[in-house]
Amino acid sequence: MDRLPKHLYFSEGAENDVETLFILESPYKEELYWDFPCMGGTGKKMAEVLIQNSSIAMGDLIQHNNPQTRKYALFETFKFPLDKSLTHGLDADELLWKEIKKKKDKKQIKTFFEQNRQFFSYSYKYNLECAIKIFSKNLKEIVVCGDIAQGIFEIVFEDKFKRHQTPKSVNVIFVEHPAKAEYSHRQWSYQTNMRASFFLPR
Repeated sequence: MDRLPKHLYFSEGAENDVETLFILESPYKEELYWDFPCMGGTGKKMAEVLIQNSSIAMGDLIQHNNPQTRKYALFETFKFPLDKSLTHGLDADELLWKEIKKKKDKKQIKTFFEQNRQFFSYSYKYNLECAIKIFSKNLKEIVVCGDIAQGIFEIVFEDKFKRHQTPKSVNVIFVEHPAKAEYSHRQWSYQTNMRASFFLPR
């Protein structure tokens, strides 16, 4: 596969079990091979912290309906890979977004996104809103991983952020992307650097 078939992934029948929705960046080789997010090193870093088991990737556990991971869902910001080495089958609009990986900080990422927003797929916003509604019964937090996912999330949903809780809001948490820990061969630092509320009528 050149891209994932969809943005959102969770265990079969777990709509009312999901408590945490992870928003990630883009698939890599393992994810493209298996048609599922978090199937490689990134997924193992997540599993190491979330269920104290790094032998099986988070995506693999969710895909096979492991009881320990039914409360987690995965959402890819981009369905196609952003890695510069993976270009097969991508069109010009998709290849354009590989440049966002070269940006050094969130400010540069957000500037690049604003300049090229017309080429960004509407499916991201639509599917993320649908996901939050699907999980509305028990969803407690949206965890946005890494600067690219965070910058895009902030811009696309800038009208949904609240600095206080409401009966129809969910916590938003910004964390380091697990791939960063994978690249540097260390444990994923699952520490938050931002908390806010996300308001969406359910």
